[in-house]
Amino acid sequence: MSENKKYTIVLKRQRVEVSEAVYRAYHKEREAERYHNKLIRQNELSLERFREDGVNIDYLIVRVQPDILDKLIHQEQLEALRIALQALPDDERSLIDEIFFNDKSESQVAKSIGVNQSTISRRLSKILSKLKNLIEI
Repeated sequence: MSENKKYTIVLKRQRVEVSEAVYRAYHKEREAERYHNKLIRQNELSLERFREDGVNIDYLIVRVQPDILDKLIHQEQLEALRIALQALPDDERSLIDEIFFNDKSESQVAKSIGVNQSTISRRLSKILSKLKNLIEI
């Protein structure tokens, strides 16, 4: 029965008779291509895809971009902090540097300068309060 079966594929809009081996190889390749395209489609990020899915891409872009006013405020705050840090005496600035910029714990700093951790904690609290007043938050 399978001997009388004819296998055809479409080439350039015409049906062409082929052997069973060619027919199977052709369709195996087409299925692989469809699967590959499906994977690409699942992972692609394109404007057209967002539109097809009903996603408002303009809203997403605006939502993700930081507001220019927020950037300016952040820059002003950083500048105020930099100025306030420069106004601190060297020993206070050094303590801030060790804890916040060199990632040392209060205990590590206390041990390195030979005082109790609670002393460092109190000093740090006073320095942060002073910085807050200098920045006028």
